[in-house]
Amino acid sequence: MTIRLLTVDEHQRILAQLVTLGQSVEGFPPNAAGFEYTSLLACFHLHNLACVRSLLALAKAFGNEWFPVTPGYAIARSLFETEINAHYIAADPATRSKRYLDFVHVVNKREMEACAKHRKSSDPTWREAMETTWQQEWANRERTVNAQFARVAPMFRQGSKKTKLCSSWAGKSIREMAVAVNHEEAYDVFYGYLSSFAHSNIRLADRFLRATSDGPIWSMRAEEGHVGRVFQHAAIFFTCFLELIASEFGAWAREEPSRCWSIVGV
Repeated sequence: MTIRLLTVDEHQRILAQLVTLGQSVEGFPPNAAGFEYTSLLACFHLHNLACVRSLLALAKAFGNEWFPVTPGYAIARSLFETEINAHYIAADPATRSKRYLDFVHVVNKREMEACAKHRKSSDPTWREAMETTWQQEWANRERTVNAQFARVAPMFRQGSKKTKLCSSWAGKSIREMAVAVNHEEAYDVFYGYLSSFAHSNIRLADRFLRATSDGPIWSMRAEEGHVGRVFQHAAIFFTCFLELIASEFGAWAREEPSRCWSIVGV
């Protein structure tokens, strides 16, 4: 795949071809690294297909002129994170896929403790909401959640005294994982830009602002450059992910995703 300056329509056509390729496989053959790895990448694949199909559906529903750019950026950002996680796991698939799956017990423990804490909230509305959540989600699971957490916790403790829990399954940030899988440039430039919208910084507000001779106006009309970025980033990230799937499962030839960029007139 060569990253090129293309039109919005061309990137959308590429993405549509990538979706067709991604949907052409009915299932992945078992990978030698084990069921956990096979299952995990299959889940990532389904997630990414849902993301790119959503982008194309939004474009069809709204058109490019009124395309909802900020949700589009959020979807493209999720594609990048999935791709980075998949590549990082693939570097040591048996060990890292199990670690990824086991981290759910840390997530459950944190959520349960947060809910338990806020059952004593000074705000009666939140206190009632947390009590309802506790009874629905945790009351009958508390012992199981604690036991599962105790089993995996040593794997996720960091620091010289091994007392601090990892904030992520890998014990690394997205950037650290991106660097480890040779995606530093994509992280610093593409992901950094996408994160502006996910974190609601000034770029999100500026997206809707137009400066005119009569003063500022606010509009949901999309600028072509913004729409182009959404579909360019999505096509790049999804192509890279499909190349990984080809390498790991032989679902299609390694060069097939790149061929989707060979559209008429490009």
